Amino acid sequence: MLGFSWGAFIVYLTALTFMVLGGLYGLFLSGHPAFLAPILMGLFFFYLCWEAVVGPPER
Repeated sequence: MLGFSWGAFIVYLTALTFMVLGGLYGLFLSGHPAFLAPILMGLFFFYLCWEAVVGPPER
């Protein structure tokens, strides 16, 4: 059985933060809309992480 790991959770959130901030940095510097992809992917994966950790209680 797999358990929850705070270390893995922190690494995952750090990676998401770098992905979103890198996309914002590239978007602001170049103005090219291709940098929206890492921003949106990072936000989507953060949503999945949020649902897995804080989501509604199971019945």
